[in-house]
Amino acid sequence: MSTTGNGKVTVMPGAAGGISRRTLMKSGAAMGLVLGMGGGLMPSMARAAEPKKGGTLRAGILGATSNTNDPALRTDEFGVMSAYTTFNHLVEIKADKTLAPELAESWEAKPGATEWIFNLRKGVEFHNGKTLTAADVIYSINRHRGPNTQSGAKSLMASIKEIKALTDNQIQITLDGPNADLPFNFSGDHLAITPDGFEDWAKPVGTGGYIQTSFEPGVRATWKKNPNYWKEGRAHVDEVEFLVLNDTQARLAALQSGQIDALGLVDPAAVEMLRSVPGLQVVNSSGGQFWSYALNCKQGPFTDLNVRTAMKYAIDRQKIVDIILRGNGKVGNDQPLPASDPFFNSELKQRPYDPEQAKHYLKQAGMDSFKIALDTSDATFANSANVGLLYQQAAKAAGIDLEVVRQPSDGYWDQVWLNVAHPMTTGVWMGRPTADMIMSMVYQSTAPWNESFWANEQFDKLLLAARGELDQAKRKDMYWEMQALIHNDGGHVVPVFADFIDAYSKRVGGVEPSPSWYLMGGRFTERLWLES
Repeated sequence: MSTTGNGKVTVMPGAAGGISRRTLMKSGAAMGLVLGMGGGLMPSMARAAEPKKGGTLRAGILGATSNTNDPALRTDEFGVMSAYTTFNHLVEIKADKTLAPELAESWEAKPGATEWIFNLRKGVEFHNGKTLTAADVIYSINRHRGPNTQSGAKSLMASIKEIKALTDNQIQITLDGPNADLPFNFSGDHLAITPDGFEDWAKPVGTGGYIQTSFEPGVRATWKKNPNYWKEGRAHVDEVEFLVLNDTQARLAALQSGQIDALGLVDPAAVEMLRSVPGLQVVNSSGGQFWSYALNCKQGPFTDLNVRTAMKYAIDRQKIVDIILRGNGKVGNDQPLPASDPFFNSELKQRPYDPEQAKHYLKQAGMDSFKIALDTSDATFANSANVGLLYQQAAKAAGIDLEVVRQPSDGYWDQVWLNVAHPMTTGVWMGRPTADMIMSMVYQSTAPWNESFWANEQFDKLLLAARGELDQAKRKDMYWEMQALIHNDGGHVVPVFADFIDAYSKRVGGVEPSPSWYLMGGRFTERLWLES
């Protein structure tokens, strides 16, 4: 990386191969910045065995009959993996969590980070033969904007004031306030790039490595290799097949029998068993995945902060790590940033399991005990109901009676989760590459996925201020305060951060850990190959 005479920072060809958020922010604090590199393989992959071509890669995926190919509306693992199989995005998060170009080959922020220029890759074709232009990118981004959109990325795109084409291969985005993290926002699976005006989600068209050939919601989907894929060294197999497997035992049996080659969201209780199977490989990645219990702040008893606080003291986090995760994770502290995040509040005191403290806060609320339903489902994470039972057992000592309700996987995300009629639901969050992204999507009062329906005016103000603050130290102070607000006032019980655990057949090549998501950050279909 070198500093040019005009005061801009340019990443030179042959640089390490990615842009970290720290580097992006540091560079943008004092000047405009130009970022981008050549979209090749990770250095570790380049040194690995030569990828083989051909064959069919099969994966077991969680899904429901409500599955959609529309990435804006996806809510489960099927939607994530499908998006990264069919589509490309403006930027890509690599296995080391650095930022790399995808359909945008470079980008530049003017001083103040309210105006951004994205230079689009030339000569890229959609599956239908159409050449990518600025109009396609503008249409794809606008699908997530405005009061009527149902997109999960709505809050991430809300700061865009104007987006326009400067040329067929260049767009300008103007924000209503500075955002040093803006390029990272375009890496998410929701922000897939489609042709201008595209709406036929039964037959999705993207620029990705594979073209969908069949789609049975809640059952299976298949793809064939895109013969005109623009990325060199990617998309190695001839065909991809997803089988929807929601039952934990069925998923494991399919992997062991060879029915599938790849499996994400592996039950931690099965890790040691799978490692003993000669033909399998298991990959652990520590990252930002956290399990959550959302306390509905719109209805009693969780409108009372004292009751919410009692719930946070009434859970034995370490027991969940030991019994359910089998050590494949760490205790959480009722806020969403892992210890590896540069903005992690290391001075926020860990909340212990303390039923006496829980009783104290119940009394502050004028209660000695209460009963509440807790909705669980394997659609969130394996053994969700068993974790709920551990919570139930621990909470009894505080006079809290949790009724653990086992909801079916099919329909959970559409009918139970985010349903304001349900007082307490189970969730799982995979983390995001920036603190702003996870907080904007889950904790901002207007966020579409604010599962606890929590609203805090001070938090919202800090979130907007931190998004545009280019001074690293000041930004850190803001995120520390936001974590404290979530911890002390929020409607989330975050018991643990769970490792991402994937399992593959040993005939699968190119496997790498990824701290950003299961199955290599969701991009496994274009990165893996079959050795035989």
